[in-house]
Formats: sequence, C-alpha cells, structure tokens
Amino acid sequence: MGKCSFQDSLKALEADIQYANTLYVSPLCSYLIVRALGHPRDKDGGCFQMRLSYSPAAPIFLFLVQWTDYRLAGALGLLRILIYVTYGNGNNTMSIYERRATIRQFYTVIFPALLQLQKGITDLEERKQKEVYALRYQRRSEFRDRRQSEIDIEREEECGVCLEVKAKVVLPNCCHYMCLECYRDWCLRSLSCPFCRDSLKRVNSGDLWIYTDISDIVDVETIFKENCKMLYLYIEKLPLIVPDPRHVSFDPFLR
Repeated sequence: MGKCSFQDSLKALEADIQYANTLYVSPLCSYLIVRALGHPRDKDGGCFQMRLSYSPAAPIFLFLVQWTDYRLAGALGLLRILIYVTYGNGNNTMSIYERRATIRQFYTVIFPALLQLQKGITDLEERKQKEVYALRYQRRSEFRDRRQSEIDIEREEECGVCLEVKAKVVLPNCCHYMCLECYRDWCLRSLSCPFCRDSLKRVNSGDLWIYTDISDIVDVETIFKENCKMLYLYIEKLPLIVPDPRHVSFDPFLR
C-alpha cells in the first residue's frame, strides 16, 4: 500500500512538471531564463524545460522511503528537478548543461511563478485588445469629454487644506483626504474633519487609508517584466551541473 502511494505521488509530481513545461511564457521570459541557465551559446528559439531526475544515491536509499510520498525523498535529495535548454532544431542541453532545483523550490517558487506569468500574459492580451477596440469604435468626442485639463488634475493631487501636492491620507468615515502633516496639525486643534466636521475622536493613525493616484498605479506590462526578471534571477542562482569535459562530445553544449 505504501509503495503504491509513493508511485502515485511520483506520477502526480511528473504530471505537474509536464504541465509546467506546457505553460506558455513570452519570448522575453524564455530569453532571460535561457540566459539564467548559463548556456554560453546564443541561438534563436531557445526555451527552457524541466525533468525529474534521481540522484546517484537514489538506487541505494530509495527503497527506504517507499512507504511515504515523494516529499521525503525530495527532502533527502534523492529526487531533484533539472532545468535545461531546448531549441527549435531539436538540440538540447539535457544531461550536459543543466541547473538543479529541489522539489520544494519547484513548488514554492518556480511553478507558482510560471502560473503567474501565464495569467499575466492573458491579462495583458485582454487589456491590449480592449484598448484596440476602444480606439477603433469610440468616438473622438468621448475621448475629449474624458480628458481632464492639467488644472483639474493638479487640483486632485493637491491637499484640500494646505493646497500643496503631497501624499495624502483618507479619513475612514467621511472619505475626505488631506496630507498627513495637515491631518496631524488639525487633530491638535480639533477632533473633527475640516470639511464636514465629522468626529475624529475614535480615528487612529492606523485607521487612515492611503490615497492612491494614477502615478502610484504600476502598469500590468511593467509588473509582468519584473516577474520575468525575478524568475530569471532565481534560476540563475540555482546550482549549475556541468559534467566532466572528458566525458562530453566535441560539441559540449548540445546534444
């Protein structure tokens, strides 16, 4: 029964790895990850793939963990995941030039990051498609009505008390906003909102909301690129497995 449980968990792990290999990532992400793998050749169409591998000591000690699932074998280093490069012409660096990741690293960082990148691509494509439809079908008059003058935008960014452009906080009850300096100064004078006179007796500093304007909102494409970069830097720090050159063919980086 234990052996069956171990084999079933192993199949589930392999299924997750295969699913991760099928997730589409952008050419930018693929290029960064191929660079992270440390592959010295620069070829077009390179992408990364993962595979389950057994450590050299696995045949000796693997029978000791047959009563449990793959997690114990992974914690003992008997199972690991190898990341390699594959190209459109069929060449790859499998068993020649790879980076090693633990099962824990796969499930806590790599797999969730790939799922997030996949969702980011979908959200980005949907947003761009909506922008194209908006530019194509909306009237110019609608755009003119939506445009705010620079004076109106500046008024929105100003503090309602001191009229200076500063980071603002929002009162939780009445939703009026002002800069933090004016809020502190006003609380020393009065325990009421300067705009509507709503009571501020039970309002603490931790109850205040932070006012977010357009400049504080990060573009979806920027977030996606940052996520690609973070995954690239993470894979770049994984241990690199390079075999003995004496046992490698004349082309040591392709198979």
